[in-house]
Amino acid sequence: MDASERSPLTAVDRIADGDGLRMVKAAIPYLPGAVQKSFSIYVKIMEVQNLLSYYNNPVHACSAQTAEMDEILGDIRAYCTDAQRQTLDQTMNLVNTLRIYQEMQKLS
Repeated sequence: MDASERSPLTAVDRIADGDGLRMVKAAIPYLPGAVQKSFSIYVKIMEVQNLLSYYNNPVHACSAQTAEMDEILGDIRAYCTDAQRQTLDQTMNLVNTLRIYQEMQKLS
C-alpha cells in the first residue's frame, strides 16, 4: 500500500498514538515472531493508557464538540470505499438541496 492509499488517522487514533507509537508499529514486522507478539500487545496497552489519560483529563472530558452533519459526513467519507463515497456524496447533495429549499421557503 503506498502513501496515497492510506487512510488518514482519526482523531481517536491520533490520541491513542501518543508519542509516536506508529514508529514502534512500523518496526514490529521486522522483529522475530515471539517478539512481534509481545510488542504488539505492548503497543495496544500503551494506546489504551493514552486514551484513558486523555479522557480522564477534565479539560478534554468537558470539551465535547458539536458538529454539523456535513462535517461529520466529511470526516467519515475519508474511510469509505468508492461506492460508499459516491452514495454519501449523493446523500450530502440531497441534504444540501433540501436545506437551500427550506431557506428559500423562509424568504417567501
